[in-house]
Amino acid sequence: MHPNIGKSSRIDTLFNSNDNAFVVAFDHGILMGPIDGIKDIESSVSKVVQGGPDAIQVTPPIAKVISENFLGRNSPSLIARLDTSNLWRSSPEPKSGYYTDLFSVKDAVRLNAQAVVTYLLVGFENDHDEACNLKILSKIAHEAHDYGMPLIIEPLGIAKGYQAVRDKDVISLAVRMATEVGADLLKVDYTGDKSSFREILDSTTCPVMIRGGPKTKTLADSLQMVSDSLEIGANGIVFGRNIWQSDDPTKITKVYSDFVHNNIDINDALKQLE
Repeated sequence: MHPNIGKSSRIDTLFNSNDNAFVVAFDHGILMGPIDGIKDIESSVSKVVQGGPDAIQVTPPIAKVISENFLGRNSPSLIARLDTSNLWRSSPEPKSGYYTDLFSVKDAVRLNAQAVVTYLLVGFENDHDEACNLKILSKIAHEAHDYGMPLIIEPLGIAKGYQAVRDKDVISLAVRMATEVGADLLKVDYTGDKSSFREILDSTTCPVMIRGGPKTKTLADSLQMVSDSLEIGANGIVFGRNIWQSDDPTKITKVYSDFVHNNIDINDALKQLE
């Protein structure tokens, strides 16, 4: 018998087709407020769910509001966001960055979540803040193990004035730290080219899904990033703004799902959106 059958079962549920997962993240409100695309969170999630993603990522209170989307045999899985930071907020601009936990693994278990997700932020001006982040993650990792709950860590390099630092060496450090803390899965920024990202994949023992980050300039750019990362060994994507800030969230969700699971090429994906 597997030493943690609950965790293995939940991971298998997330990766239910060709060992890749397509997750749509809706947890931006705790960071940025009611930005375009998620002002009406119930409507936004409903449109995306119609496109068939593997999982939806939200905070536990929002999961309760949209709970009907997780009912039924073919419904998406729930990934619960447990923490937050003010580093991405534009107004009011933060005087200094903070990180804190908000929810527990037990909160996620009550909601029948398939995984929990947290940040590991590397680059705080104050070393105490980074140590606090690590201490919180250690506690969550132990709690997740006790409940058989997969822990997804989002390791990010941070610097004032940037959404995220996409320097290969910084990302590699953060990825290895997240692995050592006890992540089961990682959500990682694509570094921009296959060679450097392959080094990132080699620096961890965990499956890696790529993080969408800010909305890309064109859909072709986004699809190319996904194609390149999957080609060299990534296990899926976690996208937000590139999905729900599009003109047709349902259609683009279907296209990305087809792209991730059925290996269609970029031209075929673009044709589906014409």
